[in-house]
Amino acid sequence: MTEDYFWGVTLDKTKVTEVWDPDVKPDANDSSHVFRGEHTLLVKQAVLGPEVPDGEVNVIEVEAMGYKSDIKFPVVVLKGGTGHSQCVLDLLFPDPPVTFKLVKGNGPIHLLGNHSVGTGEGMADEEDDDEIDEEFEEEEEEVDEKKRKIAANSNSKGGKAAKRPKIDNESN
Repeated sequence: MTEDYFWGVTLDKTKVTEVWDPDVKPDANDSSHVFRGEHTLLVKQAVLGPEVPDGEVNVIEVEAMGYKSDIKFPVVVLKGGTGHSQCVLDLLFPDPPVTFKLVKGNGPIHLLGNHSVGTGEGMADEEDDDEIDEEFEEEEEEVDEKKRKIAANSNSKGGKAAKRPKIDNESN
């Protein structure tokens, strides 16, 4: 089971970098932000602030874990005054940390998405699956046993047993 939370960050000239890392331990006295489980981030939209001057290009770069090494790529390029002040994204980050950086322009650019937290109840689901598999196997065994009994009963009541073909082992 997962819990989903709205997520957002604003990058501008006063805050050019943001690191998403929910695994970082907060202050020991602050228990309000303690989450346990697996975290994923899905960034869905980038919105350019209305105060961005016409013609100013703003670029956001993301650094995250790739398959074999960290990767760093621009993911948002928006230009002020063009009428295209937002873009739809579909960026899934299954592993923290993820660094967002405004590498060109002054912003602001707002990134919006979902932060999902697995609550650890997935293990129970796997156990449930194992129980279901065991029940299915037991039912199959019961069906096989019933088939054997039916076959045995039909043979003992005068029914003919299936004849096996004779195999001629002699060579011609």
